[in-house]
Amino acid sequence: MDGRGHGETGDSGQSTADLTAFVQNLLQQMQSRFQTMSESIITKNLMKWDLELMT
Repeated sequence: MDGRGHGETGDSGQSTADLTAFVQNLLQQMQSRFQTMSESIITKNLMKWDLELMT
């Protein structure tokens, strides 16, 4: 630690930008995975519904 707090290098603007980019990327990945899971669930439910109609 350099006395400026929490081990910052002094370039807090860049640190903030890096953290913002990291969080945005993380949220995009989460949204993509959630979308994939949602589509999978919907597809499985539709297939199940189709099978029930056939019997």
